[in-house]
Amino acid sequence: MNGLLLVNKPSGLTSHDVVARVRRILGTRGTLDPLASGLMVLLIGEATKLSSYVTEGDKSYKVSLKLGVTTDSLDSTGTVLSEKPVTTAPEDVVKTATALAGDFNLPIPMFSAKKVDGKKLYEYARSGEAVEQPSKVMKFWNVSSSSPSDYSLSCSKGSFIRSWVQLLGENVGCGATMTGLIRTASHSFKLEDAKTLEELEALGAATVSNLLVPLDSALKGVKSIRVKGQDAALMKNGQISHGLRSQLIARFNPSEDRIIQILPEEKGKLLALVGLEEGKGFSIKRVFNY
Repeated sequence: MNGLLLVNKPSGLTSHDVVARVRRILGTRGTLDPLASGLMVLLIGEATKLSSYVTEGDKSYKVSLKLGVTTDSLDSTGTVLSEKPVTTAPEDVVKTATALAGDFNLPIPMFSAKKVDGKKLYEYARSGEAVEQPSKVMKFWNVSSSSPSDYSLSCSKGSFIRSWVQLLGENVGCGATMTGLIRTASHSFKLEDAKTLEELEALGAATVSNLLVPLDSALKGVKSIRVKGQDAALMKNGQISHGLRSQLIARFNPSEDRIIQILPEEKGKLLALVGLEEGKGFSIKRVFNY
């Protein structure tokens, strides 16, 4: 069983909880924190080899927040640090929020899994051990609002929505903390195509296996070359044939492409991923076995 399963994760469960339940459903073997809900992309079988590529895609969310409150975790699960009255008009809050699009150098939340000197930030936070809080450039766009406390937005990999909420609170002048988060899209996958755990359990393993996104559809937007015969046989053994190398030279654009998918004759499957290494030429990044 190989492919990507789109799960609609409920709030309150950890990613580990979701994976455990799906394992029980499928009899086989991404992440969101317990507060977060929405789209979770599970990689099954050979699809696990796509992890670094699938998780690098952009993501979209619906976020709820509470103005006038700050917490140590930047969300409602943390300890309240401050409470202030909200004096800004609702329309001005929305105007401030929708202007927060672009690249921002923001602190990474202390209650996160980001590692500093081999330890996760939340381990420092829980133990009270001092550590310099790191920051990084985070990118946000498509910010829209249905109310001063509810927003939709997209972000790049590694961007923290809690940090965006904190920035909004600072700009409004009263602070803010996140109260809810729903992931609506990840990479090219959408929440509306995902199934809840209850739906998956009702369907059973045999039917759920038919819902898996096939490997040759997992990396939309990535160029592909279909091979057969000797070209395919050599690729399975970790070799690039002369003919395939010629095709790669013709198709690969170093300024645009990171990898190219090598597809077998059989639909639904992915044979390999090939990339270009500076000074070395084309090299095989992943080979998929069925």
